[in-house]
Amino acid sequence: MITDVTERGGAECVRGEFCEQRVEGSERFVVGSEVWLTGFEPFGEHEVNISQQVAEALDGFSDVIGLGESPGPYRAETRESTLVLHTTILSVDEEGSNAIASRLESENGDVAEKSGLPEAVVHLGLAENAEWIRIEECAVNRLDFRIADNSGRQVSDAQIHQIAPARLHTTSPHNLILAECAGDDRIRRSDDAGEFVCNETYFRTLHAVETKGLKDNFSRALPVLFVHLPPTSAIPLDEQVELVRRIIALSVQRPSMEVVGGLLRNDENHLLAARRSPEEYMGGYWEFPGGKVEPGESKAEALEREYFEEFGWRVKPLRICEEYSHTWPEMAVQLTFFLCEADGELPPAVMTSHDECRWLQESELMGIEWLPPDVEFVERIQEKGVANL
Repeated sequence: MITDVTERGGAECVRGEFCEQRVEGSERFVVGSEVWLTGFEPFGEHEVNISQQVAEALDGFSDVIGLGESPGPYRAETRESTLVLHTTILSVDEEGSNAIASRLESENGDVAEKSGLPEAVVHLGLAENAEWIRIEECAVNRLDFRIADNSGRQVSDAQIHQIAPARLHTTSPHNLILAECAGDDRIRRSDDAGEFVCNETYFRTLHAVETKGLKDNFSRALPVLFVHLPPTSAIPLDEQVELVRRIIALSVQRPSMEVVGGLLRNDENHLLAARRSPEEYMGGYWEFPGGKVEPGESKAEALEREYFEEFGWRVKPLRICEEYSHTWPEMAVQLTFFLCEADGELPPAVMTSHDECRWLQESELMGIEWLPPDVEFVERIQEKGVANL
């Protein structure tokens, strides 16, 4: 038996738009990301299931979640998420494991007609021996039950899908969730969702997203996450409700990364360009060297480190030339470019991420194939003049 806790008699959500709901006792409306949240009924010798308790406590939530101070250069794109949560309690059996996958795959079902697809799916389950909340990174195509499920089914050494990968990874921004929760020992990474109905549910939902090519509003794969919860003896119920609410708020976010680049200029007003090695992401494109800002670093410090790691060179960042952002479905990148000069004489380059570097005259800047996000920036440099940076 599957119980849809929310009665959707209010506003409807249409795929491609946000969900609008009236906040009870208020005249204001909340426009936010619809998330399908699931928990499980009790099973085995358990009289209650923490996943059901948390899911029911969050059912119908419609409001803004503040994410607090940024944890560092790898963070959520915005510091608030607006959520509309709809809870379903799943039976601990094959029907329950397939409920959300079937709903996602439906083209003409009631849910698909009425509210379309969500912006994320978050499954909750009980990890009876856990002491912390586990962010499950993957599901395996395997069933091996230690006990029977609630229908009496006890499967041993079997596959969930005959034609499917052995393992499916979460489509949620799990690294972002863990980065935003760094320092909180109550939330930890896990790569073992077990081989019971929790894992079965996770695998079926991920498989539906993959086979149907389902996307969210960022055009990335629809985020699906499984979160295993410990008993209330490890973390009290009210704390778990708040922690899960935060995890859900992060699941609809896009990661944002701070990246620095250095325009290294020599005495002849030439700029250094470097070509990414073939094995690197977007290999073969040219760029101004740089990289990610690490936690605890200033942007200038990050650039100095990147130049030394990639070339063995010491450089001095002089000033910021330009700042802009670029977005992909999976990530937003905040770019800061510095004008730099060599800190002393440059030795022969020892390149670790590039296979060629060149000193370019101003007239040569557009003669190479730059990373697509950098092309307009390079055009602006050429218009302004290297000497005027």
